[in-house]
Amino acid sequence: MLAGCERIANTPVPFAYTLILHRTVYLFCIMLPFALVVDLHYMTPFISVLISYTFIALDALAEELEDPFGTENNDLPLDAICNAIEIDLLQMNDERDIPAKRIPDKRYQLT
Repeated sequence: MLAGCERIANTPVPFAYTLILHRTVYLFCIMLPFALVVDLHYMTPFISVLISYTFIALDALAEELEDPFGTENNDLPLDAICNAIEIDLLQMNDERDIPAKRIPDKRYQLT
């Protein structure tokens, strides 16, 4: 499992792959209204914006999730996960000095 996590953390997504995904999403969003205008007429702008927003949001989400081991708010709470594992191991060994469990802050963020 550790090797898999290290592979994820140390293998960057190639720039060309990211670039082609961005350009494909934007090209699709630009061409979408021309494909929908025949069937949707005056509703074309509204439906195009909705679909384009969805694709651009998914593209942005994919870019954010490329590095799950960072320190941003949407990254994995590795300190809290390690803290929970440490507590479980200490309890299994009947240790007395067990650290406090990390709880989310007021914004429900585990750090």
